Amino acid sequence: MLGGLVFLKTAERTSPVDFFTHRLGMSVWLEQPNITILKHGNMILGFHQSKAVFVYSSTRQVDDMYDKLKVIADGTPRHNERYQNYQFFANDPEGRNLEYITS
Repeated sequence: MLGGLVFLKTAERTSPVDFFTHRLGMSVWLEQPNITILKHGNMILGFHQSKAVFVYSSTRQVDDMYDKLKVIADGTPRHNERYQNYQFFANDPEGRNLEYITS
C-alpha cells in the first residue's frame, strides 16, 4: 500500500480529536460528516465513526485492492457523489466494515 491513509474507527470523534489537537498539536485538515482528518507536518491521521477507511491516491489503487478482496466485497468499486470519491466496501474476518476510497 503506497501513499495510503488509514482511518481509526471511533465511537465518537470529540474526545480523540480534542486530545490530538490540544495535547499533541495536530490541526484539523478536513472535516466531513462522520469524518475528521488531522495533520501534523507530513503525518495525517483520520477518525471515522462507523468504519475503518483506507485512502488511496488513484482509482487504479482502489481497483487493485478490489481485485484482492472481491470475494468479500459488497460490490464493484463505484463513484460516490456525496464525498466525491471512488470506493468499495468489504468486511474483514472479524466483521469490521472496511472502506477503500480515493482521496
